[in-house]
Amino acid sequence: MKLTQILVAASLPLFLAACSDSDSNSYSSVDFWVSDAPVEGLSAVVIAFDRLEFIHSDGERTFHDIAGYEQINLLEYPDTQSALIISDIVLRTGEYKNLIIHIEPDQDLNYVIKTDALGVQEDLKQPSNKLKLGSFTVTDEAVQAFTIEFDLRQSLVLRGNNNNNNGYNLKPHGVTIIDNDGAASLSGSVDEMLLEAGGCDVDTGNFVYLYQGKNLVISALADNFDPLDSEFDDGALSASGFIAPYASTGLDAVNDFAFGFLPAGDYTLAFSCSAVADDPIQFDGLTIPDPVGQLVEISLSAGDSGSNTFNL
Repeated sequence: MKLTQILVAASLPLFLAACSDSDSNSYSSVDFWVSDAPVEGLSAVVIAFDRLEFIHSDGERTFHDIAGYEQINLLEYPDTQSALIISDIVLRTGEYKNLIIHIEPDQDLNYVIKTDALGVQEDLKQPSNKLKLGSFTVTDEAVQAFTIEFDLRQSLVLRGNNNNNNGYNLKPHGVTIIDNDGAASLSGSVDEMLLEAGGCDVDTGNFVYLYQGKNLVISALADNFDPLDSEFDDGALSASGFIAPYASTGLDAVNDFAFGFLPAGDYTLAFSCSAVADDPIQFDGLTIPDPVGQLVEISLSAGDSGSNTFNL
């Protein structure tokens, strides 16, 4: 099936559904882009949507309806790459408490393809066919741009297991809306010798974890987990007191990594060579950092492109 890349949507109809009188309020032109932090072992994560809904803090709802639907493969826009999905939509300024993407209910239009699956499509579902992505703020700038960043290592969940696969769910967990004017990025590499150190395996389990803040308790740094998921089990291995990562990513073919579209602020960056078993829902108690000492603190201002190399 041919995917339609969404480059300009200004000609699509815009429907405003106001729940209150907003004649005295100001409006701005807003663009929305999509990017992702990739997930390993997949060649396609495709969603199809037909409406976007914006809920203002005062309850006013603004809808952008799309004739038919649009499809996008999230894996085509990793790291600092992005795709424009809405151009010049007019929104009232102020705080918005939710952006909701309405997903096409046709299961044939939303799917995942594994790298080694020879094009076989597996089901991709969202609860109620909606992705509720959270808050953002529209200012009185002439044109304001936001990027919807999907951290697929957190938001994409395999239901069942590899031997009893019930398809995938795409959740809002791990999805952020970033104002492009205030965004920063972070990239770097991992030295080959580090991948072969101690009990490390050069081919598996090599991931970089990003945590918000500095001076964090190292022993509290955790792997990915989602306590709000219905299948989360905080039993014998309790996640209490641990710090979940803001984002995480694997390494590319030359051992580089990148985080795009980050809010400005302080971060702690850690490498682990033993994170192959990181379940996006369950707290696994993985060792981070691994080897010991593979951790750095960094501050990012708006527009910064930070970098770091992990080595022995």
